[in-house]
Amino acid sequence: MAKSRDTEGVERPVAAAERSLRILDAFVAEHRPLTLSDLADATGLFKSVILRYMISFEKLSYVRKLADGRYQLSVKAFQLGRAFENSLDQRELIEATMAQLRDTTGESVFFYVREGDNRMCLMGVDSPQSLRVNRKVGVLVPMDTTSISQVLNDFAEGAPEGLTRAADLARYSVGAYDPLTSSVSVPVFDRNGTLVGAIAVSGPIGRFDAQNPENLEHIATMVQRLSSMLGFSHKA
Repeated sequence: MAKSRDTEGVERPVAAAERSLRILDAFVAEHRPLTLSDLADATGLFKSVILRYMISFEKLSYVRKLADGRYQLSVKAFQLGRAFENSLDQRELIEATMAQLRDTTGESVFFYVREGDNRMCLMGVDSPQSLRVNRKVGVLVPMDTTSISQVLNDFAEGAPEGLTRAADLARYSVGAYDPLTSSVSVPVFDRNGTLVGAIAVSGPIGRFDAQNPENLEHIATMVQRLSSMLGFSHKA
């Protein structure tokens, strides 16, 4: 009996969430204000059930009720759409910068974020050379002493103040994760100065000199330009 109660306790909120999404999907499909009858036809739910959801949606500004009794999507739905658009724009800009870094350095480039005590690669572009560092997208790796982890640790609180050189943002490591590879990583900031993640350029030690000042400056400048495109403006 206890197992049944636990299962029912999980299923009730899941069913409610599914009904909520079905109702909102009806607005997406119709592109116009809808009556309770319209929503009932679109979802297969009773009007009395839909009305309870609409009261909550209206309270939370996901829909608003018009003078003629119809409902239309409201400000929170618009904000969700904008958030989705921004996330797409952000990804496209990050991927474009990574591709440019791959082309100018000849090495593999990755984008990492922090997940608790781990770091995770969300995106990667491989070096065109046969000897290269390969991407490991979606794999959780414990935080360590690599340049990636240094960036995710050092800039966890956001952009620093008083920055004078782009290269001051760069971190490098040699043989920290793999004894045969080196890397340079730089933080990416959004318009609020919040850390978005770390872009890392990685290559074989014999070919990619992570400590070379020119490499550090070039990679840091490219990533700093990305942060600017994301709306970040550093004030020294």
